[in-house]
Amino acid sequence: MDISYLGYGIGAAIISFFLTPLVRNFAVAHTIIDYPNARKIHTKPIARLGGVAVIVSFCAIIAFVLITQPQSLRFSDVVLFGIDANLVGVLLGIVILCIVGVIDDVKGMSPWIKLAGHFGAALLVVVFGVKIWWLHNPITGIDITLGGWTYIIVPLWIVLIINVVNWLDGVDGLATGVGVIASVILFFLARDPEVNQPATALLAIILAGALVGFLPYNFNPATIFLGDVGSMFIGFILAIFAIISGGKFATAALVLGFPILDALWVVIRRIIRGQPIWHADRRHLHHRLLDAGLSQRSVVMGLWALSALFGSIALYSRTHTKFISWLVLVALMGIVGLLLVVREVKQKNV
Repeated sequence: MDISYLGYGIGAAIISFFLTPLVRNFAVAHTIIDYPNARKIHTKPIARLGGVAVIVSFCAIIAFVLITQPQSLRFSDVVLFGIDANLVGVLLGIVILCIVGVIDDVKGMSPWIKLAGHFGAALLVVVFGVKIWWLHNPITGIDITLGGWTYIIVPLWIVLIINVVNWLDGVDGLATGVGVIASVILFFLARDPEVNQPATALLAIILAGALVGFLPYNFNPATIFLGDVGSMFIGFILAIFAIISGGKFATAALVLGFPILDALWVVIRRIIRGQPIWHADRRHLHHRLLDAGLSQRSVVMGLWALSALFGSIALYSRTHTKFISWLVLVALMGIVGLLLVVREVKQKNV
């Protein structure tokens, strides 16, 4: 690993580590607290807004790079106000999500307004040039030209991953740790000579560092939560990494494979039951594993390991192998889900 990349990551980690307690104290002083209830697993009030520390750390290092080495953050040939146009779109998207997330964490927000904010941020990114013009078909090996479909597929992908990570943030440290793993995997992917996206690698290691600095306060027993502002930010940035690293959707989808499948299962289940898809419950995989008797730390570290395993496979595999890995992951999730259902049925019959 280039020492300069590591230095930026360490810088983000240091800022995040020292900033997080300040954000926590602010949240407590202003009663921006997540209180326990029947659906949630924590048993005492916990401060929200932790994502603010992560975002500030991330943006502070980006600002430093833009001042000292602006050419290191070039994703395209278009420059606005001395900053790459793609990066301008990303930063504006972060501003929108930060506003939406903070409001939601402080006083709540309609799911539909929040979703509109997600699409607003995603569309801004597309307007500023973050697009993908083709996808590789893992079955036929043929590249699929997207054309105008990119203006639909890219925003949908970004909104999907924003919500996947948002729903993943239900156990201490789970979303933060998966964010670190995904960032590191995408860092090495961007550094691959065949991909050769040094600017993406730089952003990825900065995000990883910001999350590592926050993790000690977020791991069980957590003293502060990411909040919606943090989980939405992580999902947004990871979704964009997959696009600007050359359309590596398969790699990102494998790293985030279990939360994507879990989210799809929960949505389908709610639709079948006639419930709103935003209806919160305890049917996510991490909740069901906890209900099966596993500790929070066991669940988190097990799911971290799953993300790291499939992310590593994706990193060092060709496209058809990634497709097979996805089938294996689907089968694995199906088996785990079936075992949990059988256990729940047995408990009801006792």
